[in-house]
Amino acid sequence: MDSLERRKRIRTYLGIEPISHGQVYTFQIAIPNQDLQNISIERRQTIEDSLMLHKTNLIPILVRRTEAYTEEEEYEVVYGDDWCIVAKQLDIEKLWVWVFDMTDEQAATAKEEMQQLLGSSELFEQDQNKESDLASLLEQKIKPIYNQLNQLSQLQRNAEKLDFGKRFDEMDNKIQKLFSAVEELILQIKEITPAPKLNLISAKETEINAALDELGINSKQINPALEAIKYWKQEGRVLNWENLKKSAGSKEHSIKGFGKAAYQKLKEIGEIRSINNDAK
Repeated sequence: MDSLERRKRIRTYLGIEPISHGQVYTFQIAIPNQDLQNISIERRQTIEDSLMLHKTNLIPILVRRTEAYTEEEEYEVVYGDDWCIVAKQLDIEKLWVWVFDMTDEQAATAKEEMQQLLGSSELFEQDQNKESDLASLLEQKIKPIYNQLNQLSQLQRNAEKLDFGKRFDEMDNKIQKLFSAVEELILQIKEITPAPKLNLISAKETEINAALDELGINSKQINPALEAIKYWKQEGRVLNWENLKKSAGSKEHSIKGFGKAAYQKLKEIGEIRSINNDAK
């Protein structure tokens, strides 16, 4: 496929929008054809060093929602399978991801685009290992973004002097690179400024439903999660994490469809505080 045809395909699929972005549990990500993955020794060592240093990935992984695997594997990796493989081997708990809904053809095109934008990412990873301080990292990444924005502004001022087709391709390429860099910065900033959690005792079902949906949880698991909360809020019962965990596995208090993955999602978006304590 020549460069022009590749760009046409990419523009065709730019309409796909991310459902959400954030951290998901590594065990929720399925890796197709895992046995066929061939990671070089140097590449594996680079990824291992980065994961061990930061306890997660600094380069976002693209995944899509799926029901083709086990109940717990809600996502299939589209780009970043080598990171997922090494993370699973190192028992890394969570990975940063962008979640999309994609067809097989859209997934193939998105993977091709990411490879064009990021390549092997080895130079980026080497920079990250040398500079672990977040403030320095942000400064390091913002400067080239600022410079590229200035270049785009200059291109606009000189629009009459440039060939339109060439100018469009240059701007398109720069915007795509800026998009990836800004996404990465947003993820890093969100990591140190987490969103406030819902109090599951006082939160409305609509609020809990919306929070779980934003995380990209399978719709079949949201209702059982709400049923588990309602079960332990009944008179004579106590809503706490220990009891919710029983409903995810205990035969006596089990809620149909409520499993380990949904329980972990509830812990991610919620907390359990006494309403009396909140009033104080």
